[in-house]
Amino acid sequence: MVEMRKPGMLLTLVPPVLALVASGLVHAHALACGPYRVGLKPYPQIYDRHGQEVGANRDQEGAGLDREFFTLLAARSGCAFVYELESQPRVWVRLREGSLDITSWAIPTEERLRHVTIVPLLTVRPMAYTWASAGVSTPRAFLARQELRAVVVKGSSYGPGFDAMLGTLAASARVSAVADVDAATRVFMAHRVDLIVTYPWVMARQLRAMPGKIEVADWHPDGPTIHSGLALSHRTVSAQDQARLLDALSTLQKDGTLKRLVDRYLPNSGVGFAPVLRAH
Repeated sequence: MVEMRKPGMLLTLVPPVLALVASGLVHAHALACGPYRVGLKPYPQIYDRHGQEVGANRDQEGAGLDREFFTLLAARSGCAFVYELESQPRVWVRLREGSLDITSWAIPTEERLRHVTIVPLLTVRPMAYTWASAGVSTPRAFLARQELRAVVVKGSSYGPGFDAMLGTLAASARVSAVADVDAATRVFMAHRVDLIVTYPWVMARQLRAMPGKIEVADWHPDGPTIHSGLALSHRTVSAQDQARLLDALSTLQKDGTLKRLVDRYLPNSGVGFAPVLRAH
């Protein structure tokens, strides 16, 4: 899943599309919608690729939050989706070049918003995971220990506080950058680095398996909430279809379907819900 916004950025993401719905110029199911190419990212609880190779999955079955989410979205919107499994960096390369149309649980950055509309659905907070044996409990303490290293997923953003700290570490060659969350988790669990910044559901299994060995901390509790949502390509998803998808997302929020789905897959800690979209 999650990759920050300036104040007010998210407020400007959706209104042009909402205006089409509110004006009555767009009606659900009025026109063919899709098929749209959805970039799925292998991520704990979000998409289980069942052993398939990244880049090789073309509209094959998987499991997890994403597949159920897009099945529901297709039913509510009448839009058709095909699925392509890619690493996070490749998803964003392909969205920029127009060879993918949609991805899920994207966190807005100014660069990304030049290419996609991001519809906020969840609020999330990344956490700092360190080895208890390292004895560090703050960003300042971690930065001061020159021997300590971090791992990051290429192309990810974790909010301004974490991004600034990780940038400082990278400038001192103290960061290992990997292709996806699975790789980042493996690097951390192999003790090749001392810090991974990620979301609570990613490390849930490791924390249960190794009680007391891994420290979890919110190093930026006063930082802004990070929103995560559906990214729709400016180039390839028409305004009419964006409006149709927003309308469907609003119904999933209003009747509680989205919350029930997310609650089945993601822990309550660190995960919340964005305000209901006003698509009607």
